[in-house]
Amino acid sequence: MDPQPDTSPAPAPTPLPAPPAFLPPLAQPAAPNTYDLAPVGIFVPIAPAPMAPGQLTPAWRTLFIAGWVGVMLGFGAVWQSGRVSGISPWWLGPATNQRLFVIIAIPFVAPALAVLAGIARLRITCYVGIAAAIATAAVALADRSQYPGIAAVESALAAAGLLISIGSFAGRMRRPD
Repeated sequence: MDPQPDTSPAPAPTPLPAPPAFLPPLAQPAAPNTYDLAPVGIFVPIAPAPMAPGQLTPAWRTLFIAGWVGVMLGFGAVWQSGRVSGISPWWLGPATNQRLFVIIAIPFVAPALAVLAGIARLRITCYVGIAAAIATAAVALADRSQYPGIAAVESALAAAGLLISIGSFAGRMRRPD
């Protein structure tokens, strides 16, 4: 005996309910190139402003900032290696009698200012970087007589910052001809 297939119609699927409306529809900006606080409370950003002559292009700006962050990380490595090895540069002082935090922060101030100049998109960012490299080299000069190895590393960090800053001149926006 062969079973007969079921020929009864399948029940119709029930439609899914509409999804809940969590967010109101997006509002269009009132005018192009303006910020608009839409009535629904959604902030609509504008298109990026055109860059002025002297500003770094986005790629060079990223390279500049990353390079100077690397210099700051290098000084952190000098700090850590000085503590581990028992020798310390002038700005750290001996492990048993550490210097004030303001003095310990001196090597980090100039690179931090260069990073802030890059973030702020200043037109003088490259010049700030060169000044920061000179200040970083001055930190290395103070360690030259007592700890020449640490001074060499600090000088290499200053040279790296200087090369990044000089190289960034290639990424500056030019005046339209």
